[in-house]
Amino acid sequence: MPQITNITLLLLTHNEEGRVDTNFKWLKNCPNINEIVVVDDNSTDKTINILKKLNSKTCTLKIYSRGLEDDFASQRNFGITKCTNDWILWLDPDEIPDSLLIKFLKNFTPDSPIQNYGFIRQDIFLEKPLKHGEAANLKTLRLFNKNYGMFIGKVHEIWQSNGRVKTTDLIIYHHSHQNLSDFWQKINLYSTIRAQELFQSNQKVEGKFLNDYFFKLSLLDGTRGMIFSLTMSFYSFLVRAKLWHLQQQ
Repeated sequence: MPQITNITLLLLTHNEEGRVDTNFKWLKNCPNINEIVVVDDNSTDKTINILKKLNSKTCTLKIYSRGLEDDFASQRNFGITKCTNDWILWLDPDEIPDSLLIKFLKNFTPDSPIQNYGFIRQDIFLEKPLKHGEAANLKTLRLFNKNYGMFIGKVHEIWQSNGRVKTTDLIIYHHSHQNLSDFWQKINLYSTIRAQELFQSNQKVEGKFLNDYFFKLSLLDGTRGMIFSLTMSFYSFLVRAKLWHLQQQ
């Protein structure tokens, strides 16, 4: 029987006390996740104290304080350098794997020559799943061998790898925003980072509403779908406006 592979869980945090206190109970079912690396962006709440509860005889917790400086990819790449295991699972504090994914992780043995595994991220928006639009059933690489790639993108970072990829239908539930105020606050931050990134690379930004609401059928999610699509189109507008302002300076 193949030997089960140990995994490091990589997390970025910033004032996440309301999430880290409840969202990691599933870890007790994955004893092969024997290391947790946290890169914390100067949290001022109880995040760190709550995270310390995850440290145990079978799971080593490492916490590093490092300012985000508007670059999520840099933050995650720094975290990778602190991971002991080759295989890394990266999640956000508002993400929880479903029971089938937990079982997969618990019994994980890599399929040679696969170096990356993709899962479905299912957005939970205003307490219900979004089944349509850009946020529905997004495939994303979340489990990987750290020796075959790096993170790119200052905001909405992704794992870019030169290794083989296997996609699955296993699900990560993304409890994206606690309320609309939280959503809009993040939109303001992310649009600033994205505008700066586009300005530095001389790229253009695309509109979202028509594509998401009509072509990707976000309208089928009712009022929640409209709220999400309008907010994301406003995100595109903010990126355009902030990019224009940078270009005028």
